[in-house]
Amino acid sequence: MFSFNRKKKKALILTIHGFGKQRHQEFDLLCRYLKESGWDSIQFDIYSLKNPEDANLEQWIKRCEEQMRSALKLKKPVILIGFSMGGVIASYLASVFPVQSLILVAPAFRYFDIQKLGSYSLHALRKITAKEKNVPSSLQTRTFMDLVDQYKDSIYHVTCPILILHGTKDEVIPYESSQSIYYDLNTQKKCLLLIEGGKHRMLYDGLGHEKPCFKIIESMLNDELL
Repeated sequence: MFSFNRKKKKALILTIHGFGKQRHQEFDLLCRYLKESGWDSIQFDIYSLKNPEDANLEQWIKRCEEQMRSALKLKKPVILIGFSMGGVIASYLASVFPVQSLILVAPAFRYFDIQKLGSYSLHALRKITAKEKNVPSSLQTRTFMDLVDQYKDSIYHVTCPILILHGTKDEVIPYESSQSIYYDLNTQKKCLLLIEGGKHRMLYDGLGHEKPCFKIIESMLNDELL
């Protein structure tokens, strides 16, 4: 009698970028790192910087849904990784599509709390990327704010395993926002890890937190964390 050990099919990683100039490039280093271990990933842009009027919220969400459907057609399990604004969108996608797990990096669930605290006004948020050309327009900035406001509660409808990474020195989204939503998540498999000294763009800012974050994410992908 023969027995066959079927190798577990690796999931496909769909990345959802944040708001700013880099867009899908925010995940370049992470996807390159994971590729070395055999993980395939999809990166795409939610909006165009060449068209300042590309600021329709429904269109942004539709583009993400189309990428999600295309990923599912490949007949592989799908894991979502969302950064900042992308964390809010990824949470929405995970609440309406079948995904294996959800990984959030500095998710922007409490952007408006930052305004109330006076730490970052809308003007200050835009200045973060204003040193370079081809930054999001004022219309796109408004769409970002509306998107967070409309979809931030989607995270409470997600039932798959969730990993959240947030830097303790995040200068855009306070790590306390991730702490506050963590306790009300609707899943038993969840993990919140605070990265000591990590800033908002810790996946690619060159300050030394990339590799530790990558290793944690890889552990989650390999079902070694929860």
